[in-house]
Amino acid sequence: MKIVVDHIFRPRLPWRLDTDLALTECGHDASQVKSITRDEYAQRVKDMGQQRAAMLTCMTCSQTAFRWSAWNEDPRKAVGREIEWETGWRGHDRGQSLKDELEAIAILIESNESQFRSLLADIESKREWLAKKAAAAQKSKIPVRQKW
Repeated sequence: MKIVVDHIFRPRLPWRLDTDLALTECGHDASQVKSITRDEYAQRVKDMGQQRAAMLTCMTCSQTAFRWSAWNEDPRKAVGREIEWETGWRGHDRGQSLKDELEAIAILIESNESQFRSLLADIESKREWLAKKAAAAQKSKIPVRQKW
């Protein structure tokens, strides 16, 4: 008897539209199989434990979900995953969506270079400010003396 397991939705890159084909972590069309979100899977593992959750979830999906980051966790790893998907599979045509999207992004940046540079400067300033704030907070912590 074959047990139907849940698959996990693959996170999308932010510029991909909701009308694009939704995939699972293992590559299935998510509309064709029962699928849950990464958050739902994490809750399942928390509630049931890793081994019991594995009996109800596609193993490829569960392993892949922990191996690759979503955009909000680390954009570099999210894009890296898409690069692997399109270029890393020998003999399988995964299309050229990411290649086309990157070319379009480059054209947009080229035509809006000053705005792009300004955004980069803002992001760097924010990162520096947050680092200074964290350093100040760390400095202001006064060790508590304990009486013996």
